[in-house]
Amino acid sequence: MKRISKSLIAAAVVVAAISLVAQDASSPGEGAPRRPGSPLVAALDSNQDGVIDATEIANAPKALLTLDKNGDGQLTADELRPARGPGGQGPGGPGHRGPRPPADGQ
Repeated sequence: MKRISKSLIAAAVVVAAISLVAQDASSPGEGAPRRPGSPLVAALDSNQDGVIDATEIANAPKALLTLDKNGDGQLTADELRPARGPGGQGPGGPGHRGPRPPADGQ
């Protein structure tokens, strides 16, 4: 029974690793437009290095206050959503759905 459990855990780790690699490979290349990031991460990551370090964690209460747009002392889902693009239709504006695949399906 222990052998089966260890095998299942090993398989789960392999599947998780493969899915992470697949997600990384499908991310947009250099120069490609990026989706807006989380306002929460943007507020906390003061040096914009993609890592929230100990200093930024210590400054979190002050940083979170910048997200409270209406000043009521609470953060709502609307205040935590990424900003919409032009026309309020998402990051690309009205009708933007991203690049189309080639006509031959490849």
